[in-house]
Amino acid sequence: MICIADKNRHLTYTIPPAILFSIIYYPLSTRLDLYKIIFLITIAVISTIPWDSYLIRTNIWSYPANVIIGPKLFDIPLEEVFFFVIQTYNTTLLYLLLSKPILHPIYLVKETSKDNWKYVKLGGQLALGITIKKAVDWIRDNGERTYLGLILVWAVPFLLLLWSLAYQLLVNLPWTNTILPIAVPTIYLWIVDSLALQRGTWVISHGTKTGLHVPVFGLEIEEAIFFLLTNCLIVFGLVAFDNAVAVLDAFPAHFPQAPELPSPVQLIQALLLPAAAYDDDRILGLKEAVQTLQKKSRSFYLASGTFSGRLRVDLILLYSFCRIADDLVDDAKSTSEAREWIKKLKKFLELSYGTAQQPTKWHDRQIY
Repeated sequence: MICIADKNRHLTYTIPPAILFSIIYYPLSTRLDLYKIIFLITIAVISTIPWDSYLIRTNIWSYPANVIIGPKLFDIPLEEVFFFVIQTYNTTLLYLLLSKPILHPIYLVKETSKDNWKYVKLGGQLALGITIKKAVDWIRDNGERTYLGLILVWAVPFLLLLWSLAYQLLVNLPWTNTILPIAVPTIYLWIVDSLALQRGTWVISHGTKTGLHVPVFGLEIEEAIFFLLTNCLIVFGLVAFDNAVAVLDAFPAHFPQAPELPSPVQLIQALLLPAAAYDDDRILGLKEAVQTLQKKSRSFYLASGTFSGRLRVDLILLYSFCRIADDLVDDAKSTSEAREWIKKLKKFLELSYGTAQQPTKWHDRQIY
C-alpha cells in the first residue's frame, strides 16, 4: 500500500523520477523492455488491489478525506492505485538501466548431484516458509503485530515462488543488478513516506502496529518492511522474467523458437526446465565469448546490450570468434604460421556449419 495518497506528493516525489528514468532509458529501450514493464505492472496491480482493499475495509489503515482526489477502486484511493503503477515503473526502469550490459545466459548453471545448488534453493525456501508461518501466527494473535503479519503473508509467498523459479540468477547476478535496484528506491520511499506520516497524509490504526521505528528515518517498521518487500517483489519478478528469457535464448535444442516477445506460457515453460537439462557446453561457450569481448572489445560488448534475444547471443559469438581469429593471424610469428591458422579456422567453420552432423562447440579450443 501507498503512504503517499496525496496527489501533490506524486507530482513532487514519484512522477519526476519516472520522467527522468524514461528520458535516460529511452534510447536503450526495446520492445521486450516495454513488454516486461507492462507485464510487471499488470501483475503488481492485480496482486495488490485485493490486499490493500482488505486493509482499508478492516480499518488497518486510513486516510483523511481532504488529502485525496476522491475516486476509489474497491475502496482504494485512485492515488494509491497509481502508486502501484509508478513504483513498479520506477524500480523496473532502474533495474533495466543497471542490467542493460548483462548477458543473462552466462549466469545459468547446469546442476548436478555433486554441487550445492539444491541446498541453496532449499535454504531460501525454508527461510521464506518459516517467515510465512510466523506471519500467520501474528495475524491469528490479532495484536500489535497484525499489520506486520498481513504485510508478510501477502508478499512472502510471491517471493517464495520467485525464489524457487529463479534462485540461480538471484544468487549469481552482480549485486548491482539485484541489491542496488532494491536498496535505492526503498531508501528513497522511506524518506518520502516519513514526510507523509509527519504531515498526516495517512495513519495506521493503533493496536495493530508494533510502535517500532527505523532509526534515522523515524519511519514505522511496518512501512519500512513494506517498501523493502515491494521492491524485492519487483526485482525478483524482473530477474525471473530475465531467467526465463535467458533459457529461451541460450538453449535452442530445448526451445527451437524464441520469439522476441515470449508468451506467459513460454516463460513458464522456460522457468520449469530443470537446471540439470541445461547445455553446459553452450553456457561455457557464451562465457568464453563474453570474457573475450570484455578483454578485447569492451565497447562492442556494451553496445551489444542494445540488441536482445538470440540476435545478441549470435552477435557476441560471431564477433568473439572474429576477435580470436584476428589475434591468431596477427600474432603469428611468420607468414606460414598465419596461413596455417587461416587453414585451421576455415576447417573449423566447415565442421561447424558445413554439415548438419557436426555440432558447434565454441569452447573446443583444439583448433587453436
